Amino acid sequence: MLISMTGFGRAECQDGDYSYKAEIRSVNNRFIEITTRLPKAYVDLERPLKKLTKAHCARGSINITITLANTNEGSGEWEVKPNLALASQYVEALKKIQTSLGLDGKLNIDSVVGLRDIIKIEPVAIDPAKEGLLLNMAESALISLKKMREEEGEHLQKDLAERIDSIEKHAGQIEKRQPEITQEYKARLKERIKLINDGIEVDESRLAQETAILADRCDITEEITRLGSHLKQFRKLFDSTEPIGRKLEFITQEINREVNTMGSKSSDTKVANLVIEIKSALEKIREQLQNIE
Repeated sequence: MLISMTGFGRAECQDGDYSYKAEIRSVNNRFIEITTRLPKAYVDLERPLKKLTKAHCARGSINITITLANTNEGSGEWEVKPNLALASQYVEALKKIQTSLGLDGKLNIDSVVGLRDIIKIEPVAIDPAKEGLLLNMAESALISLKKMREEEGEHLQKDLAERIDSIEKHAGQIEKRQPEITQEYKARLKERIKLINDGIEVDESRLAQETAILADRCDITEEITRLGSHLKQFRKLFDSTEPIGRKLEFITQEINREVNTMGSKSSDTKVANLVIEIKSALEKIREQLQNIE
């Protein structure tokens, strides 16, 4: 079964005053590239999250975002704390300045509130035991992502199967056309010889020899056979349970190689048109394969 590299997964959970949300997005990539955006308190989750993601996805550019909020106080990622130890030092220093310089006035909150680092903004300290809760939530989001990628893969597989059928149909028409090309060449050659020799009868043995030379030069039996084998392999991979994007890309290159050879061996207009149709289908297949895991 084909799996797309494009998808989105989301999961949420609640634990006491905190609500958590995981959102995972993926797009195509030749390899697997995972980026994370986590609350400060959970930066250590990056490694296990990446390991978990690789267990579900083999290729793609994957972005994981986890957010938390305190349902009672709004944002739960940060908390504001007074730096009492530093404030005490500031007050003592201000008293000394006042005494030493004989300054009037009272020390109050206005005297210290604007001083540097009196208020601290720190990441919320979260119980490490909740890491398992977040990993379970992330896995739920990954399962949702994978389901979407599989659904998209089904549509891509249907489209690719139709294009492979089209290529097989055109290849069959090219194969059927080969004996006709030989006979048409033989008839044209015979007429030319008659015209040049002013109506004198043509040497049939020599004509047959020239026709055989052309038939050998334009023979594409091997290319047709290999093309059929490649198409069969392409279809067979649809049933694979492993990532097959790169394998399909390789087979597509081989199909293109055989089609190019077929086109170069024939100067027939009908064959040339059929080759163009096949190459057009191959180009669309290559575009679709860019998004297959």
